[in-house]
Amino acid sequence: MKYPKTSNEPLDVQAKKYTAPDEFKLIKYLEEKFSASKEAKKLKVPRWRRNEELYAGKFLKPFKLPKYKSRVEPNFVHSTIETIYSILTDRNPKVDIMPRKESQVESARMTQEIVDAEMEKRKASRAVAGMKRDGLIYGNGFIKCSMHKGKVEFKVPDPFTVFFDPLATNVENAKCVIFATPTYVSEIKEMFPNKEVKAEGKLNEYRSFVKYDDKYATDKTSDLELDSKSPVDDGKGNETYGGGQALLKEAWYFEGEKLCLATWCGHTLLQKEESPYDFIPVVMFKNYASPHTIWGKGEPEVIESLAVSTSIVLSQSLDNLIYHGNPSIVMNKSMMKTYSNRPTDKPGQVFYTNGPHEGVSRLPAGNISASSLPMAQSLIQLSDQVSGVHDITQGRNPSGVTSGTAISQLQEASQQVIRTKEREVGQDAVISLYKHTLSMLKNNSEENLEVRTFSDTNGQYEFYSVPPYELDTDMDFKYVPGSSMPENRASRFDQALNLVQLGLLTPEQFWRWTQKDISQEILDEIMEQKRQQQEMMQRQQDTLQNSTNKDEILDSLLVQQGMSGQLEESETKEG
Repeated sequence: MKYPKTSNEPLDVQAKKYTAPDEFKLIKYLEEKFSASKEAKKLKVPRWRRNEELYAGKFLKPFKLPKYKSRVEPNFVHSTIETIYSILTDRNPKVDIMPRKESQVESARMTQEIVDAEMEKRKASRAVAGMKRDGLIYGNGFIKCSMHKGKVEFKVPDPFTVFFDPLATNVENAKCVIFATPTYVSEIKEMFPNKEVKAEGKLNEYRSFVKYDDKYATDKTSDLELDSKSPVDDGKGNETYGGGQALLKEAWYFEGEKLCLATWCGHTLLQKEESPYDFIPVVMFKNYASPHTIWGKGEPEVIESLAVSTSIVLSQSLDNLIYHGNPSIVMNKSMMKTYSNRPTDKPGQVFYTNGPHEGVSRLPAGNISASSLPMAQSLIQLSDQVSGVHDITQGRNPSGVTSGTAISQLQEASQQVIRTKEREVGQDAVISLYKHTLSMLKNNSEENLEVRTFSDTNGQYEFYSVPPYELDTDMDFKYVPGSSMPENRASRFDQALNLVQLGLLTPEQFWRWTQKDISQEILDEIMEQKRQQQEMMQRQQDTLQNSTNKDEILDSLLVQQGMSGQLEESETKEG
């Protein structure tokens, strides 16, 4: 579709005139869906922009304070989010693929290895971590999974670019999901070379941490947000880089029972086809999930009032201290005619008078309230209780507790809210991610799947190839939570030593426990020790068969008996 370059008609009029009737009707239908979804989401946008400010420590932005006012903004919102995020991502979660019938045992094992290998190669854990961070800041985090050039791809879409139908309460019952992504025109033309697309100007409305509108309590002097004006602007609001930006819209919606995919940009239909998957390829983490709405709640809005109140108390206290050092001055009007007599905050400033009848006096500042600092401390403690993040959660021992066991129990108890978030992520988003990945590998992959496994028999990596059609999607999925408390190398080492002393770990298992991924040098050394033991046993066996010396035979029997006991004990531990 190409419009006349010199036409003065509105774009929608041109689209109707130069677009095929069926395409124009479909675009109008899709735009109505997009408008309804955007209207249903509009109340969340200012809330998300405010969450960004709170995460950046801009607590007092809505007050528009003058420059001379102090802004003491202890950013415990950022600290709270990062503490929860570090615990949620301390260990990667895992999903066990389990057979439904006895005949599926071997198929389930193979499927598990293939899905785990593919998700590791495509960095699914990084996408899960990004989804969790978005969920903590905004209340909702997303992962979009798709097949790209024959490979599974995991992307974390910006929350501002994801839209659901107005009645959706979760991804499973959504009738329409639309991704509206700012994209360079040159990239769109590469994907759809025979389509005409025009730049739409700045699209910061759909980007995180980018100034979009002053009504979201932002200003022009932010050191963290990107400026809304591009350095390569043509003066008319259109970026010249990449041919400018256009809003690429991708809708996954149902026509009856059939799932369809449509992509359009402006008034140009780029594609419309039946979905290559039998599901909408997006999973979601909803923080503080409610079954009655699809939108969650970000951590900043839970403690916003406490954070703002703390900043006000501390800022006013600092203003009072500054006023003590530079109080108000009372002086004659005639003295102000002399430029050097104008008051400044310079220490030891000299004022010139025309005689004793002209005097300079300072008004003493009032004392700071004795309850200001205790009030700020109480507000910070309240924010810890509300957010579920305490001193012990951040690695600081509580006063009066010295027992290691008691501290561990307190640490576990202090993370009840965080563990709930981890279970919600796993039982919903992570399981769905595994299911979608398995379905795509089986139904949409065209090449054989290469898998790398570790062999316990020879201590080496083994490789094998599996055709996609041999995968079995008729499986059960069980979520195995990641971290329930912070884990460090020292604690794992202590636990491993205790298990070795109890005889429950072999040397090889000890290194795997403490190092998580045993180094090749240590592995080679362990395998060499096993090989030497087997060679010695073989030599003793040859002595028993060929020797006629009674003493040699007796010694060989004793050595063989001792080594057999060691090997049996080692095999028992490994088993």
